[in-house]
Amino acid sequence: MKKLKLFAIQSFFVFILAFLLNFFWESWHAVLFYEDHATYKSLFFVKMITYASFMDALLILLIFVIGCLLWKDFNWMKKYKMKKVLFTAVLGVIIAVIIEAKALYFKQWAYNEIMPTIFGMGLSPLVQLSITGVITLFIASKMFYEK
Repeated sequence: MKKLKLFAIQSFFVFILAFLLNFFWESWHAVLFYEDHATYKSLFFVKMITYASFMDALLILLIFVIGCLLWKDFNWMKKYKMKKVLFTAVLGVIIAVIIEAKALYFKQWAYNEIMPTIFGMGLSPLVQLSITGVITLFIASKMFYEK
């Protein structure tokens, strides 16, 4: 029961921190790199960024849960070293590629001319989940296991 409680607390912390990091990331890269986002009305922009950050936080939480299942341990991020960092980063990129490919195929968004791209996909969204995921889990590992 104690492990389950710790898992629930860690999951909540991971979600909240991931949401905050992604809200910051989405706020700056939406205006800089996407067509027309800088012209959106404030309320619409905040709703859009909040939704995107919520979904990103869920995806990072999913990466955390997959890590628990893969390492068969709720405390898998206790020793958050290179192998686990790479796991987080690679899974983040795989998820981002799927999201970006789908969104571009269905024309859900378009990049402006300053967005660096790889195979037609924006570099910023391709690395976002990896970077915010690694930072989130690194901070969580320090928070819960290095007192």
